[in-house]
Amino acid sequence: MKDSLKDLAARLKGKRFGVVGVGNVMKGDDGAGPEVVAELQKRGFPLPCVDATEVPENYAGWVPKQELEAVVFVDAVEFGGEPGECRVIPFEHLMISASNTHRMSLHYTVMYLRDQWEGDAILVGVQPKSMTLGEGLGEEVTTGIERLVTTMLNAASEA
Repeated sequence: MKDSLKDLAARLKGKRFGVVGVGNVMKGDDGAGPEVVAELQKRGFPLPCVDATEVPENYAGWVPKQELEAVVFVDAVEFGGEPGECRVIPFEHLMISASNTHRMSLHYTVMYLRDQWEGDAILVGVQPKSMTLGEGLGEEVTTGIERLVTTMLNAASEA
């Protein structure tokens, strides 16, 4: 399994970073982003994090106010990997259309953010298995979330 959590850790090392969870907890693995934020908060994550649900555009102004050097958006992203695989995905590779599970494409949110802030915006996609309405997170995605949370906690301890 190709995984880029080591690359993420290197990118975050020594930086003050925040986390924005994106997704719908009512749609199975689409709730990966909010679950990452919930787990970080449960474990006493020392840096800013927020659950943006399906409206990350509402939090574009939140990022600069936190005095961050980097922000990690976590979202379920279909990239053809194995369920639960985490991958850093360039925002330029996101579909620009608004036809996704969020009200506005995350691409537009990051374009706006880059005009307002000079930090490093990073997207970590978690490969979903199922995004069926009414289902909870699948076992594979839960395992991937655990690995991602551990990576972020370790990086935060070095910030």
